[in-house]
Amino acid sequence: MTSDTLIRLESVNKDYQMGEVTVHALRGMDLEVPEGAFTVLLGPSGCGKTTTLNLIGGLDDPTSGKVVIEGEDISSYNERQITEYRRDSVGFIFQFFNLIPTLNARENVEFALALHKNHGDVGEKALGLLEMVGLRERADHFPSQLSGGEQQRVAIARALANNSRIILCDEPTGNLDIGTGQQVLRVLHDMSRERGVTVILVTHNTAIAPMADRVVHIRNGAVEDIDINPEPSDPDELNW
Repeated sequence: MTSDTLIRLESVNKDYQMGEVTVHALRGMDLEVPEGAFTVLLGPSGCGKTTTLNLIGGLDDPTSGKVVIEGEDISSYNERQITEYRRDSVGFIFQFFNLIPTLNARENVEFALALHKNHGDVGEKALGLLEMVGLRERADHFPSQLSGGEQQRVAIARALANNSRIILCDEPTGNLDIGTGQQVLRVLHDMSRERGVTVILVTHNTAIAPMADRVVHIRNGAVEDIDINPEPSDPDELNW
């Protein structure tokens, strides 16, 4: 593991049992992700992208192999340890936002903050996070009163509530139009560049790839190739 590597998957296999059929989702996956890098996992549906994300996030366990985060094999963690890892180190952003519909934007972020200690004034912290994603003036609006892009930006603010070093995004622009998708990518891009957050984004949309520091091509449950972009594109320059 190189000095700047934050995440390493080592010979990871993941099998799922579907009735009498065994599905091999990952087949000897080897992957390193540098700290602070914006990394895109690219590949067709069913290639193992989301499975990889779930293993890094501690949402699932490998059948064999190691998932190493900052030198620690989280696949060996007990239930308490993996819960603390997810709570303290990882922010999740999904395609379908997963906001609580009965809470407004500020309260959705406050709910995430309440899971952690030593945050001081939770209300002001929530407003600060919403301001970071350009939504402070929409703090009192409920999800049903927000556009898809605004809801996704609330989800990003919520994901940052624990000062996450790792943000995991599963098709975060999949339900958004081009313009709104670019706004969301801009926020994620700035999180990586300005805050040093390690962003891993799963997509099948090749148009997103040029903005990443590195693009990991996944096929049949393994890394097929890795492209490194010495000069990543600005999100506004993407050719959708």
